[in-house]
Amino acid sequence: MPRFTVLETSALFSSRVKYDYLFEMEMWLKGIERFFDLDCLPLSAFERSHASLKNYVEEVAVVKHGIGHLALLTTHLLGEGKEDLSSFLLYLDSQVSRGTTDLDSPRRKGSAEAELAGVVEKFDDFSKVLDEMSRGPFLPLQTYLSVGRILVGTLRSDRNLGVLFRENLRPVLDRASKQSLSRVLQGVPDAAQKTALAALFVELFKGLRYTEMIREVIASPVTAKRSLLVFSLVQAEAGNLCRFVKRRLLARFPQGTTLYDNLDRLAFSTEMEVKKVMELELVDVALMKDPKLVFGRLENACGILRDLFQQNIIALAGTFSSEVDGRTLFPDFRTRLEQSVNLRDDLWALVVATASFQKAPDKKALEVLVGGLDAFRRGTMRHLMFKDWSLFERFQAGFSRERSPRAFLPAAHQFEVFLRTLVREVGKRSVLSGVPLRGPRPPASEAAAEE
Repeated sequence: MPRFTVLETSALFSSRVKYDYLFEMEMWLKGIERFFDLDCLPLSAFERSHASLKNYVEEVAVVKHGIGHLALLTTHLLGEGKEDLSSFLLYLDSQVSRGTTDLDSPRRKGSAEAELAGVVEKFDDFSKVLDEMSRGPFLPLQTYLSVGRILVGTLRSDRNLGVLFRENLRPVLDRASKQSLSRVLQGVPDAAQKTALAALFVELFKGLRYTEMIREVIASPVTAKRSLLVFSLVQAEAGNLCRFVKRRLLARFPQGTTLYDNLDRLAFSTEMEVKKVMELELVDVALMKDPKLVFGRLENACGILRDLFQQNIIALAGTFSSEVDGRTLFPDFRTRLEQSVNLRDDLWALVVATASFQKAPDKKALEVLVGGLDAFRRGTMRHLMFKDWSLFERFQAGFSRERSPRAFLPAAHQFEVFLRTLVREVGKRSVLSGVPLRGPRPPASEAAAEE
């Protein structure tokens, strides 16, 4: 687990330059670096074993968009707040070069404006080269890796950008989260254990911050695929976190204790969920042309990681303090609980309506079913995974046709099976743990008998 630079003090920044700019620049730089590592690319097991045969044109296009965004961020800093950035970079130099001689750490030369202009020029040069490469018909693995070595090596050697590769900026936590975690760590008597656990909490919150930034990026079809860089970074950081837990943390606690078991589960769940994201949800997203398909995959992957990090933080914090509440740590936790409860209740109401129609397939029962489906599409369907929306639209279009009610019985059976599957999947959400299903039992049907 890498050490973290202590940069939460606002004394280094004025109101014009936000800490988030530097945190985001670090994220994109490290994401680009990881995207040239085959172990961090979203590939299926088959693609990974045949990596030398794959075409990497689309991956280069993703990196090009990341470089373009970094140029934009640097331009913002160049236009406003460059004095603050210069002070920040000098501060980082002093942190990194402590204990080195003047020969090892040459003094910074030139103004902040000139230095940042040089950074923007490098980004623009690489953006043009990558743009040309992304237009080619085929890019082999060795060329892709060579481009990565040149690109990352150049950025790492830059006087300003290199610092962000070497350092690890802490995510800025809100006041409630800081107070809650402070209470948690007060319950750890051993100083070494407390330090190790604090580093683990910081890394979990950093992963959560990455998922929040992914949600902002995928909101637009123009920027959505750029988020793959951040997913690759999360893959690498999650691997470091699991190794830290297994090699450093577990050895500090007796086997069989609650904390040992929770840490072991944390490492296992992190490995499994990240693997699901990178080897299933995100496979071939870089190749997809349909914005709806791209958004659906990215949204699903982001939701898996967000729930993973939040649940791990809550479970680990609850080991030390019963006062820790997930709704205090995460303001959206309560909202997502209410949304998930309402979504599951509405899905179950559709199950009841569908089963009732199958038992008495008349025009009135069909109107109730179609009306409930229409209300669901206008209401809580937005809280369902995007990939399931199209099926609801198809079923509604089918049930709205002018046909005899009995003609819809086969479709109603399929719809009930689909709804019951969704109810089970929604019930697996971490926020619904221990929350019972509400609503009446539907009439007996073939779909219920199949379960």
